[in-house]
Amino acid sequence: MNRVHWVLILLGILAVSTLFQMFTFSYFQKYDYAWLDYFITPSASLFTGIFLFFVFILPVFDWTSGNKKFKRFLILGLAGIAYSIVFILILHLFPILFYENPSDYRKSVFGFFVANFHNVIKIYLFQIAILFAFEYVSKEKKIITQQKNLEIELNQTKLQLLKSQLHPHFLFNAMNSVVSEIDTQPRKAQEMLINLSEILRTTLDSDFMESTTLKEELEILEKYLSIEKMRYEDQLNFEINLSDDDKNIQLPKLILQPLVENAIKHGFRGIQNSIQIKIELNESKEFLLVKNNGAALQTRISNGTGLKNVKERMKIFTGIENSFEIYQEENWIINQLRLK
Repeated sequence: MNRVHWVLILLGILAVSTLFQMFTFSYFQKYDYAWLDYFITPSASLFTGIFLFFVFILPVFDWTSGNKKFKRFLILGLAGIAYSIVFILILHLFPILFYENPSDYRKSVFGFFVANFHNVIKIYLFQIAILFAFEYVSKEKKIITQQKNLEIELNQTKLQLLKSQLHPHFLFNAMNSVVSEIDTQPRKAQEMLINLSEILRTTLDSDFMESTTLKEELEILEKYLSIEKMRYEDQLNFEINLSDDDKNIQLPKLILQPLVENAIKHGFRGIQNSIQIKIELNESKEFLLVKNNGAALQTRISNGTGLKNVKERMKIFTGIENSFEIYQEENWIINQLRLK
């Protein structure tokens, strides 16, 4: 319900309470009301209140919304006095319209001023309080909405920046792999370039704001590994320990490729043996693990551009600060991705 509905409910409650008050006074024989009184008095109060709310209170309240607090309160205070005077003057016109022998208008108005002016002010203040409450809630909602929109825009900007960093970073490393084979094995280098073009076609068309399934992510990863497999042959082994259901997990697009790329680039550094890369879930299936048994983890490696991008993208994707971690456990370097 909006602010108008609540004010109308308030005025309706006041009309009903007036009717109840009249019945109570009549029951205890303090006043002798005619049956017409039970209709005229509450109805006059209700319709006068509704009329003044729409033609006076609401326009004045909205008109003062741009003023400073002190000036606004001053204007609304003076408006309250004017409202109360007009309310009483209009209210006492109803007996003239509906009664054959109405009481003296001036005397009736004066008596009501003396006895009930403060009650009319209270009615006015209740309505103003409701309007202020809805204005406050509306402003808070607007601020929250603006913050959410700003956060979305910021995340989009971050993702575009990360995408612009990822493509050159990936391309640079992949081209290095091709260059290393051109002189010794030109046919293999040609095949690697063909696979590289397919990967780039896929990645350049990807929307980083969208998620993808682990199955689709692995399909792209296999194209990348086909390039590296030509270079390292039996020295590079790749193992996926996932069920078909596990492959329906949602992930940010192209999130695994930089992890595997990083494992290959740094895993062979300083060692002559083969390395193995594994992709699997932990026992609770809360994390996706990309593991390799290559060279020991170094701080400068864990803070590289590719892994920073992964960390930022996972933070945006999950809304969790530490949704990506890299650490060493015995002979395994483990990249840990928190799942939604």
